[in-house]
Amino acid sequence: MEKNLDEILKIKKNDVISITGSGGKTSLMFYLANILKKKGSVLITTSTKIKVPDKDQVDELFLSFESYEKKDYKNKIVGIGQKLDGLNKLKSIGENNLKIIAKDFDYIIIEADGCRNLPLKFWKEFEPVIYDFSNKVIGIFSIKVYGKEISSDFIYNFDEFRANIKNDSINEEVFEKLIKAGIFGNFGGEKFVFFNQADRLFEKNQAKRVIDYLKEKIDLNYFYGSILKEKYYEN
Repeated sequence: MEKNLDEILKIKKNDVISITGSGGKTSLMFYLANILKKKGSVLITTSTKIKVPDKDQVDELFLSFESYEKKDYKNKIVGIGQKLDGLNKLKSIGENNLKIIAKDFDYIIIEADGCRNLPLKFWKEFEPVIYDFSNKVIGIFSIKVYGKEISSDFIYNFDEFRANIKNDSINEEVFEKLIKAGIFGNFGGEKFVFFNQADRLFEKNQAKRVIDYLKEKIDLNYFYGSILKEKYYEN
């Protein structure tokens, strides 16, 4: 059934939402931020590293914690991070600093994982970086990797992936193993698994099949859809 994203995620005021996985984290962060800015003030940031947002993606941008200014950000998206010298990237301002300014915003969205723009990954020991005051985590997979032969061409941290995932191709069992292996780290709050890039009917059916399998194995909230087409579905 097609639903609005904020309805699927049961978003309420003061939610702190972390996004992990691969295959659309940054796109989801900005899509969700634009929905939520209609309801209040939104802060977007990272616990790892992200590209510096473009001017049309945020209403205000702070390139360090020290430069942050407290004021009324109602119906605005505010970005913050520590600018890395010589790079078009932001790193985390730190969990404690983020907690200090969290009370200034109605919603906070944190990109909490890295994948070097590859559509699939395996987590290193310190990943993902989910701050303890997050109350929701969305783990993203791209359904477009389903059925592909496992290869270093599209998998970040491939050596550890290969050491832990013995399958020859990406199937339902691989997604089950990846969920158990670390897409949510040690997070104990509300968890959502999102299969993105289900742009066509064929991919929607693949996502539904994978989710039907996973529901029998792991009790989580599942949905699928396409950030590109702005369509989201629950089985």
